Amino acid sequence: MPIWLVVGFLGAGKTTLLRRLVRAPGGRRLAFVVNEFSAVDVDAALVEREGGTALAVAGGSIFCRCLVTEFVTVLRRVADGMPDRDGALCQPEGVVIEASGVADPRSLRRLLDESGLSARFHVAGVTAVVDPGTLAKLLLVLPNIRGQVECADLILVNKADLHAPEGVAKLCERLAAINPQAAIIRCERCGVDPALVLADGVSARAAGLDAAFGACRDPRFGCEALTFGGPVAADAVREALAAAGEGLYRAKGFVLTAEGWAYLDWSGGVFEARGTGPASASALMLIGAPAAVGEAARRLRQLSLSR
Repeated sequence: MPIWLVVGFLGAGKTTLLRRLVRAPGGRRLAFVVNEFSAVDVDAALVEREGGTALAVAGGSIFCRCLVTEFVTVLRRVADGMPDRDGALCQPEGVVIEASGVADPRSLRRLLDESGLSARFHVAGVTAVVDPGTLAKLLLVLPNIRGQVECADLILVNKADLHAPEGVAKLCERLAAINPQAAIIRCERCGVDPALVLADGVSARAAGLDAAFGACRDPRFGCEALTFGGPVAADAVREALAAAGEGLYRAKGFVLTAEGWAYLDWSGGVFEARGTGPASASALMLIGAPAAVGEAARRLRQLSLSR
C-alpha cells in the first residue's frame, strides 16, 4: 500500500493541502493519519468534516521514540482495513500521513523496516510544504526542518503571493541546493494538482535517507491545550495571541465564540476565524517557545474567566 507523507513546519499550509487531498483524491479510497504535536486532535477532525477517514496520533512526533509504537499500531489498523460509512471493513488504496510540524521524517524507512511494515507499505512520495516568510530562519535554528527539505520529492513553496518574487526565487535556489532531486513548485494556498502529491511510484529520497528516532521532548517547543467553559469573543482571542509575541508559532482549534462556533487559526501573526459546525469541546491548541505558550495561555485563561 502506498504512503504519501506530508511534512512542513507549523503554519506552512499542511492542513490546507490535506483538505484539498480529501476533496480531490482522484477516486481513490484514502486513509489519513494525522499527527498532532498537541494532545488536542484538530486536523483529523477537519479531515472528517471534509468527508475523509482519519486516524489521529497526538501528543508528539510520530518519529520520536515515545510515539513510534502507537504509530505502528495505527498503520497496522490501516493495513487490515478501515470501516466505511456503513461500518463494513474496506481496504484503503493508500494512506496520506501528515507529520507533526516539528517532525524529522528521515527515520521513516527505518520505522517501516524495524516494525516489519515494509512488507505491507512503501513510501510513494514525500511532500514538504514551506513558508517563504519563516523558512530561512528555521533552517538556521531547527535541524528537523532541514531534514524535511532533504527528504522531499516535492517541495511546495506556499504563500508565494504574500512575498516579493525575488525573495521567493532566492529561497527556491536555496532549496534546490539542499535537495537537487526535489521538484519545487510555487503556489498559493497549496493550489496544486493533487495528482502531483499522490503520484504513483517509490520515493527515492525516503529510500536513501536514514536517521535515528527523535527524542520525546524538545526543550525548544512547548504546547498547551486550553479549553473554554463558555463563549469568547474572537477579537479578544486574537489580541491575546498577538500579545504573546513571535515565539507563539501556532494556535488552532474549534472554539465557541460570541458569534457561534468557529475554527480559529493563528500562524505567523495572521489570525483567521471561519464559521463551522459544533465541536465536542471549545478548545485551542497552542504551540511555540515555552515562554510564549505560557504567556498566551495566561491571557486566554483570564479571557475565559472574564466571560
